[in-house]
Amino acid sequence: MKRCCSCCWCAALILEAISLSALAREPRPASPCLTALAESKVRYESAAREVTEHIQKAFYLPNSGLYAQSLSERHPAFMWGNGVMFSALFGAARNDPKTYSPIAARFFTAMDRYWDSRVKIPGYEPAPTHGNGNDKYYDDNAWMVLTFLEAFEMTGDRRYLIRAQQTLEFVLSGWDESAGGGIWWHEGHKDGSKNTCVNAPAAVACLRIARFVPADRAKQYVAEAQEIVDWTRHTLEADDGLYCDRVFVESGKVNTGKLTYNTALMIRAYLGLFRATGDETYLQQAKRVGAACDGFLDQKTGAYRDPPKWSHLLVEADLELFRATNDDKMLARATRNADYEYAQWKAHPPDELIENAAVARTLWLMSDMQTEAGREFWRRADERSE
Repeated sequence: MKRCCSCCWCAALILEAISLSALAREPRPASPCLTALAESKVRYESAAREVTEHIQKAFYLPNSGLYAQSLSERHPAFMWGNGVMFSALFGAARNDPKTYSPIAARFFTAMDRYWDSRVKIPGYEPAPTHGNGNDKYYDDNAWMVLTFLEAFEMTGDRRYLIRAQQTLEFVLSGWDESAGGGIWWHEGHKDGSKNTCVNAPAAVACLRIARFVPADRAKQYVAEAQEIVDWTRHTLEADDGLYCDRVFVESGKVNTGKLTYNTALMIRAYLGLFRATGDETYLQQAKRVGAACDGFLDQKTGAYRDPPKWSHLLVEADLELFRATNDDKMLARATRNADYEYAQWKAHPPDELIENAAVARTLWLMSDMQTEAGREFWRRADERSE
């Protein structure tokens, strides 16, 4: 924006003085981004607390510090659900640390029952283990890296950073050059596929952990993220800008099914590469893919077509893209989806932990948009690398 000359500046002051009384009588319309939140009928902090308290009552297993898989299956939840639940608890802890930080810390320790330390490269099994397991999913572990890093950023507790580093080592060990690269979905090559749902969060994990390690290792992590993103884009991006589910390595056939969380994490990977490298091309890629996500909207509801266990991650990506671009459409889309998720939850709370935890995570993220502590946390999290 050009600076006004001194005469124009004085004239502007005079005009502003003349209009003060009119402004007092007729408030300025809110910007579109403020309107998106202001027009919502949901009080996000209250709604998030309501869902989280329901989870604590219906799913929490106080003897172990873990959570049940569902209302009917009372065994400890599988690791995918644990990751979503842990992220919901740290969203809650940003708003109410006194209540939720101790619960989250106990949960972190309780999840050691899933940690297989007896193998060459330790990682999380999908269910509690005695060790020497061979059923680890690389994507389950990638999600844990992301939420552990968020916990570290919030608390400064290095236990979370150390476990994030250990877990990411396991995730990256799943890369090989079959199918031109990419990380396998499962350590035993179950289904014979390499999936977006592990490669995209692995790239994001590399970029986020790079902020907390020495410069030489950070540079390596950024390079690994670039390699993963390049492979995923070339192998699994569809013509409409959305991301396909997986490629079957032996045949090279791509499963063209598209789930919201796959594309969501590619948006975040592009934003992370932009912050790490300063290359505007990555920001443009994030914008392009973000715009393509209108293709996930249900025409009847205006919300994402997938259940919350997948779609909550696209709400999170929408919010990150909004913070990077000030594109009001991204915040409006996130708000619409959060309101829809909560309305559906109010009508019939789901039976599975993961679906409840996903709704709670969404609502806590929306609450962050309305609190100084939440906005400040994400401002720091989004800072560009030096």
